[in-house]
Amino acid sequence: MNFVIKGDSVEKLKLTENSTIKWGITHKNGALNYSMRYIEVEAGGSTPDHSHFYEHEIFIIDGSGKTLIDGKEESFEAGDFIFIPGGKKHTIKADKKLKMICVVPIEAAKMLLGD
Repeated sequence: MNFVIKGDSVEKLKLTENSTIKWGITHKNGALNYSMRYIEVEAGGSTPDHSHFYEHEIFIIDGSGKTLIDGKEESFEAGDFIFIPGGKKHTIKADKKLKMICVVPIEAAKMLLGD
């Protein structure tokens, strides 16, 4: 097992027309509890507007934008943390190109990536 996973070795997948995701650490790397993802959203773009049972913990590396969580809009910028509770409809909109780390329970990776 490798403890360091090179970023350029992780497949970049399309989330929306203007956003991408890399599943950096998942159950496929031996993680038992959490998955770590790297997401980019182009200026003017957004992540899908959706909901699910699990929560998100996000750190904004670069950029700025707004979250819309259950109808409540809040602005954020680089260096901010975002908590999205499970079961809440949410999207993230980029005013300036976003780079972020998003952590979710391992069950999310298993559902979306398969066992």
